[in-house]
Amino acid sequence: MERELACLPKGEQITGTPTADIRKRCFTLFKAEYKDTYSTILETWKEAKELENMGGTLAQWQQVFDKSKKNLNHMFTALSKAHGFEGAYLLAGRVVNQDGGLGHVFMTPGAEQFFATRCRAGDDEIIGHFKVHI
Repeated sequence: MERELACLPKGEQITGTPTADIRKRCFTLFKAEYKDTYSTILETWKEAKELENMGGTLAQWQQVFDKSKKNLNHMFTALSKAHGFEGAYLLAGRVVNQDGGLGHVFMTPGAEQFFATRCRAGDDEIIGHFKVHI
């Protein structure tokens, strides 16, 4: 942000935390400076922050994923049995070089084969498409 602050018109001294307006102006300058790559730069920064905030080891991250998957499966199954709601979901880790094995497909009985029938993709293929998307 210091670089973008330096691009603001002379005479504007920023002390303390920049206001929302100053941040917006800095972001506009950032996008103008890196018009072709700014989204990639921001995505890379976001992934780095996710890795910082992930906390713990990959094994711990896998445990969180497995616990979340189990809870969602239970919730979908319970809704299907109690209320006749049907559903399908995909769950995947989004940190490219860390979450290779974190992918899961779930369908309630009424939604079985949804991805194979409608998307023409098996579980592994649909997870692959989803990971590319996120």
